[in-house]
Amino acid sequence: MTADDPVVAGLIELGDALPFNQHLGAEVVTVAPGRCRTRLRADERLANHLGGVHAIAELAPVELAGALAASTRLRALLQRGFVPVVRDLAASYHAPAEGELTATATVGEDAVAAADAALEAGLRPRAVAQVEVTDAAGTVVATAQVTFTFLDMGGSSDD
Repeated sequence: MTADDPVVAGLIELGDALPFNQHLGAEVVTVAPGRCRTRLRADERLANHLGGVHAIAELAPVELAGALAASTRLRALLQRGFVPVVRDLAASYHAPAEGELTATATVGEDAVAAADAALEAGLRPRAVAQVEVTDAAGTVVATAQVTFTFLDMGGSSDD
């Protein structure tokens, strides 16, 4: 699965085209099954009161990477009309973030069986993305866990 794949290409295009991502400068770097890397080229517009990247701005590449990692892992759901939305997000900040940030998200293979089981039980499928944010020096500045619920745009049961 590469950017030559129409589904992946569409996901990358969507992620890059979202107005909020464009506003902040969050962009897709790489996508593979269950994995995505995004980048945020932070500047003074995204600064906090200490001169680093604002904590909330750091979450834009986290959410983007997580959504694409979950979408590629649960590709079959996308093909059935489901879309991922953030249900829960927990972030831990480890060091001041400055300059260019990279968010790397992974979603395990076990998400597929869990999503299938949820559908069989009449529930909305979910996927959990683990995300690590590093700065240009490779320092881990934040980690996050993002739970995505996949909504059936044709109508699905509540959980």
